[in-house]
Amino acid sequence: MNLNPSPSTCDVAIVGGGIAGLAAAIEAAGAGRGVTLFDARSTLGGRARTHTRDGYLLNEGAHALYVDGAANAFLRELGCEPAGVTPDAGRGIGVDGSLEGRFPTTPWALLRTPLLRGDRLAMGKLFARLGKLDPADFADRTVEQAVHDLLGTGRAARLGAALFRLSTYSNSPATTSADAGIRQLQMSVDGGVRYLHGGWQTIVNSLAHVARTRGVDIRTGVKVTEVAPTDDGRHHLRTTTSTTTNESDDDDTNGNTTSITADNVVVAGTPQLAATLLGDSAPVTRQWAADATPAAVACLDVGVSDDWRGHVPFALGIDTPTYLSVHAPVADLAPSGHSLIHVMHYLPASDTPDADRSRAMCDALLDRVRPNWRQVADHVSFRPHLVAASDQPRATSNGLAGRPPVTVPDAHGLFVAGDWVGPEGSLVDAPIASGRAAGRAAAQHARAPAAAGSRS
Repeated sequence: MNLNPSPSTCDVAIVGGGIAGLAAAIEAAGAGRGVTLFDARSTLGGRARTHTRDGYLLNEGAHALYVDGAANAFLRELGCEPAGVTPDAGRGIGVDGSLEGRFPTTPWALLRTPLLRGDRLAMGKLFARLGKLDPADFADRTVEQAVHDLLGTGRAARLGAALFRLSTYSNSPATTSADAGIRQLQMSVDGGVRYLHGGWQTIVNSLAHVARTRGVDIRTGVKVTEVAPTDDGRHHLRTTTSTTTNESDDDDTNGNTTSITADNVVVAGTPQLAATLLGDSAPVTRQWAADATPAAVACLDVGVSDDWRGHVPFALGIDTPTYLSVHAPVADLAPSGHSLIHVMHYLPASDTPDADRSRAMCDALLDRVRPNWRQVADHVSFRPHLVAASDQPRATSNGLAGRPPVTVPDAHGLFVAGDWVGPEGSLVDAPIASGRAAGRAAAQHARAPAAAGSRS
C-alpha cells in the first residue's frame, strides 16, 4: 500500500489496477495528465496475477499471448515485449470419444489425421481461405451458425467448434458471435501464441513500471467505494483501506476512509463494478451488468518432477469441452527438470457449475495423455471457476462492434475499460485496446463548466 502523502485532486482517476487500468493510466499520463490509480488488492494485476506454489509459477488459468494481438503490439511499443516461447501444437492430439489423432496444423497432418476422416476437404477449404475472411461479416452469426456455414455438419464441424472454444475460451456457441473467434483463429495461424517466461505477472510489472515512470500515483490496498458528481463538474471518489490480498478476491475493508476529486474517472473492471460505482450517474451501466454473460473455465494445475519427454504436450477435447497443454518447460514456469501442465474445462454459460464434474473431466483427459501422472506429481491444485472474460460478444448485438463504448453515454467525464468494452480484441487484447482508448478519451475530455453559484 502507498503510504506517502498524495494529492487530493487529479485530472484522471482510474479504478482498477489490472491490465486495462494500467493501460489507461499509461495513455492518460503520457498525454500529460495527472493520474491516480486505485486497486483494492495488495498487488496489481487483476486476472493477470501470477502465484507461486511449490516452486511453480501459476497464472490464473492457462494463458497464451497472441503475438499479433493488440496487447503484444502495445508492449512492443513501450519497449517491454515479454519473453516467451511458441508451443509446438503439431505434436498435439485431438480427442473425440475413442478416436484420437494428430492435431492438424499442416497440410500433411490434415490429410493424415483420423479426426477428419471423410471430411478433410471442408477443413482444407477453410484453412485456405481463413486469412481472407472478414471477421465483421460474422458479427451477426453465432459460432454454431458460422461453423455450419463454413464447415457443414461432419467431423470438420466438430473440430471447428473445438477450435473456436480454444481460441476464445468461450463455450456458448448458440449465442456468442463468431467474429471474435474468426479473428483469433487468424492470429493463431499468422503469428501464433507465446507462453511467457515468468508468467503474466511480467506483463503487469512492466506496465506498472512504465506507469510510474510517467508519474502515475498508484495506490494499492485502497478500494473505491463511491463515485459521485460534484457541483462543479468533477467527480468525488470515496475510498477505504482494503485488506484484500493478492491471494484473495474477498471484499474486506477496515473502514479507514478518505477521498479524492477527479475531473474524469475510468472504471477499469467488470461491468458489475461499473454499475456499482457509476449506476446513479450512468444508469446504462446497470443494463450492461445485467446483460453480461461471463466466459468461465475450471482449471487443474499439475506440476510433475520430470520433463514430460515422450508424452503428448497438447490435447484438445472435441467431444468434450476440454484442453490440456504443457506450459513448462516450454516456458520458464517450473523448477529445473520439472514440468507444469494446465488442464481446463470450458464451462457452458447455460449450466450450473459442478466442481466435481469439471474435475472428473480434467482428470480424464490427463489420464488419457499420461495415466501415471499422479505418481510423479509434486503439485496439484484445482480451481473450479475462473472467469476468462467478463462478457461474451453476442450475435444479437453485432458481436465485437456491439460491445459498450469506452465513453459512457450521457455521463460527463465517465469512462469504462475491460475485456467487455470496445470493438477490438478478445481476452487480454480487449482490456489493452479499451484501456488505451479510455485513457486517451479521459485525457482529452474537458471538465464540465461549473454550475451557476457553485464553488470551483
